[in-house]
Amino acid sequence: MNEVHERFGTTNPEIGGIVHLDHVNFETPDHEMATVFYLNGLGFTRDPYRRADEQNMGINVGLQQFHLPRRGQQTPPFHGVVGLVVPDMDAIKKRFDLLSELGKFEATPYRWDEEDNSVLLTSPFGVQFRLHKADHIVFQRPLGIAYVEVSVPVDTAQGIAGFYNKIVRAPVEVCDIAGEQTALVSAGPHQQIRFIERSLTDYRTHSMHVSYHVTHYNELRETLADHGSLMGAGRGEVFFFNKIFNPDTGEFLFEIQNEVRSIYHPDFMRPLINRWPIVDEPFTDQTEAMQALAKNIGFVPRKG
Repeated sequence: MNEVHERFGTTNPEIGGIVHLDHVNFETPDHEMATVFYLNGLGFTRDPYRRADEQNMGINVGLQQFHLPRRGQQTPPFHGVVGLVVPDMDAIKKRFDLLSELGKFEATPYRWDEEDNSVLLTSPFGVQFRLHKADHIVFQRPLGIAYVEVSVPVDTAQGIAGFYNKIVRAPVEVCDIAGEQTALVSAGPHQQIRFIERSLTDYRTHSMHVSYHVTHYNELRETLADHGSLMGAGRGEVFFFNKIFNPDTGEFLFEIQNEVRSIYHPDFMRPLINRWPIVDEPFTDQTEAMQALAKNIGFVPRKG
């Protein structure tokens, strides 16, 4: 603990240029399957206000979202993991067991793998999520997106950390996690983007992107434009960039889409409707209905 923390008795990490990790975006070809997985299984909530048409889905997860555009393409491979905080792991497990029993995920990559204090969940689209129960991980709320892990080439973590620290102004740490060199980038209160060195044959992240809000929007846009990383004109309160480079040498390091929003963007900390968390498990009737369907018996919903 440094001197300031000792003096004032706080252990919370500093928040830098990135103040809020807003959403993660994946191409999703089948919104019916997405409904089964994200709503029926995980218990998340479809945003009724934005991305509510047949071309896109906004899935609310506490103060964060998944954006699931449908453009006729399969979900591209993503060699990483999205870390989720959830209020009740047992309830989610029960629903996924029932959905599997009903054959909802047949002929898909879906898997539920227990870990020490978490679950590695592979979606029917092949994207991996690590589920953490709310009291097993440091996070501000019982529901949300805590981190995104991205696999990067060996010997790039240090340079990537330098990019996000010097260009994006985010606090960073380079450390060893399970034997893998990792750049931890602060992306909001107890939120991170984790760049993990792994030996792979393919590091492409395709159209997947991570979106966050920053404090120095205009300055960052101009800096990235000067280095040829800006995608498009970057007008309004949002822009994209994709090339991560060494801030000292300009050497290209890695490519991943970043969606950058200012704090003036209308979606900044927009209140999101969530069925979680409430006092009782919010899908008791739904779970009972699935159980009845699995047993091929009738279901009478509870009164009230």
